[in-house]
Amino acid sequence: MFAFDGGDVVPVSLFDVWTTINQFIYDIWMSVMQWDWLNDHLRAVLNTLYYTPMGEFLRTSTWGWPLFESLHFTGMSVLAGTIVMFDLRLLGFARAVPVRAMHKLIPFGIGGFLVNMSTGICFICATPDQYLFNAAFRWKVIFITTAGLNVLFFYTRVFRRLEAFSDEHHTPPIAARLVGGVSLFAWVGVMTAGRLLTFFRP
Repeated sequence: MFAFDGGDVVPVSLFDVWTTINQFIYDIWMSVMQWDWLNDHLRAVLNTLYYTPMGEFLRTSTWGWPLFESLHFTGMSVLAGTIVMFDLRLLGFARAVPVRAMHKLIPFGIGGFLVNMSTGICFICATPDQYLFNAAFRWKVIFITTAGLNVLFFYTRVFRRLEAFSDEHHTPPIAARLVGGVSLFAWVGVMTAGRLLTFFRP
């Protein structure tokens, strides 16, 4: 590969390109740690979270953390297994399955999310500094917020039109496909950021 520098052709290796792209992505990823207004507010609640009964329980219990971690992964598995299938149906896959039938799985996904949210709050109380000042955790919150706003848009703007869409052998409306794509992206982002928490601990 080549790049132009003042009219001269300069050879550029694929490694240089990858390094540049990687640095660009890393800079964007770490940009969430530069929000001083948020950092100041979070420092003020560290002690409050740390000394909660649930935080104390998870730090001192032998089986507390492993149990809650197992529940957290179970909740994510149920959430991904239901929401992702519905998202794929909105995108036009599995057209033989009626959208209404697939939508019946959503309550299970909501249950999985509530388990995740509850156990996640407990983890934050146990070691608040390891989460609140972690770039991966902040991106996880951003992705969850994106998913939540997408759900709000779906049920206020799209769902009624989708209910009238009865022919399961046709591709859903463009708005429904857009919602499915955003949802799939957001939840994959949530799971990815969750796996990266350990690598970005302060």
